[in-house]
Amino acid sequence: MKKIEVVAAVIRGYDKIFATQRGFGVWKDYWEFPGVKMEPGETTEETLRREKRKTA
Repeated sequence: MKKIEVVAAVIRGYDKIFATQRGFGVWKDYWEFPGVKMEPGETTEETLRREKRKTA
């Protein structure tokens, strides 16, 4: 079985929590926290920083 490492974040603001709803696949319409695949040799912190830079 192929192993893929991912990092997810729980983003809170005031009384709200950010989540996304899947639009495809087996888990279509299920809710999830935003996440991203880790690059080889990358730490979880580096992965989150990289993803944050893309969305800032």
